[in-house]
Amino acid sequence: MKDKLQDDIDLLRAELSKIDNTAGLEGHIKALNAAIDQLQKNADLDQRREVNEQLNEVVTNFEIDHPIIHGLLRNMMKTLGDIGI
Repeated sequence: MKDKLQDDIDLLRAELSKIDNTAGLEGHIKALNAAIDQLQKNADLDQRREVNEQLNEVVTNFEIDHPIIHGLLRNMMKTLGDIGI
């Protein structure tokens, strides 16, 4: 399951790098990258739950303008839920 999460993270970072115009999204992208970094640091369960909450907040900001990123975030959050986070 952790391999799936890492695959989702890699896909998400690749899609984020493809965004041409980040105007208005800088804060959301920064928060998203910080949350992903925290997940990859083998944070404890409470920290991972906090990250999951951060991801929930960021997800809606990508829904309309960046549907691929939105879908990847939803997949990643489902994977987190499947592993108990």
